Amino acid sequence: MNRTTQTPLAHTARLLDLVPYISSHQGIELGLLAQNFGVTQGQMIADLTSLWMCGLPGYTHLELMDLSFDSGFVTIHNAQTLSHPRTLSDEETIALLLGLDLVIKSLPDIRGDLKERAATLVEKLSKPGSLPAILSASPTVEGSVRSIIDSALLRDGAVKLTYHSFYSDVVSNRIVIPIEIRQEGGFEYLWAMCQSAHALRIFRLDRIQSIESTTRPMPSHVEPTLKIQSPTSYTIRTHSRAREVMERFSLNRDSMDLDASTTSYSLEWIRRSILASSGSVELVSPPNIRAEILTAAKAMLDRYKER
Repeated sequence: MNRTTQTPLAHTARLLDLVPYISSHQGIELGLLAQNFGVTQGQMIADLTSLWMCGLPGYTHLELMDLSFDSGFVTIHNAQTLSHPRTLSDEETIALLLGLDLVIKSLPDIRGDLKERAATLVEKLSKPGSLPAILSASPTVEGSVRSIIDSALLRDGAVKLTYHSFYSDVVSNRIVIPIEIRQEGGFEYLWAMCQSAHALRIFRLDRIQSIESTTRPMPSHVEPTLKIQSPTSYTIRTHSRAREVMERFSLNRDSMDLDASTTSYSLEWIRRSILASSGSVELVSPPNIRAEILTAAKAMLDRYKER
């Protein structure tokens, strides 16, 4: 059976529509409710379970939604309480305005009706208080990026992407087969099999410059592997701007009076970080990277001489 693609925005819209619908159709049969919303009965039970944990601030059993659907008929018992208007704090209003801004930006152009309704809500929320209507929230990752990746995951397909590597400062084109999206340290990462590397690669979503669906490459005789890179140890000596050096190289204050030893998984990052420090820090070891930094520094000085 084919799975229907469901975006988080569509799921949220259905949850928001369920509350007033159930309030005006108390005791509706569970199967009929699922049919009216175009979902399976199992999905409807999952939606009702999610609503069970929603309510007004305080979030005790007195403020949460009181739903019953165990008997096969759906009823909401505190609909009148939930419908009472309440005063929003400035923090709550700002959160709603920023959330509505993200919703407006994520809606497709064909849903002008929803954009207009969201804009009307923004205007209404801004009037009672001293908050301006122009509050903007820029998503770190475009919704289309996730949509294309999700589509590839569902059909077991591939995507073609242009990716900017932060550590090597190189923009490359890749064809990859998405495996999953993970969230770590406040960022989203795509785990995928890379066609050119024949290995597992990890891409941060906000560094994907462009992405499009493509045909899945033919199977290769090369066995895909996860190459685990060992960290490189290096030692630096601080000459000036100690605070900047501490932040750049993640050092503690106790190590600033001595040569500090630490590790990195990227040789390119070590080279670029030392060069970016503009003489405030010196690489003591390893000697091969020290020699590469010397060569790069001389090349940059030669360019100034040519002018």
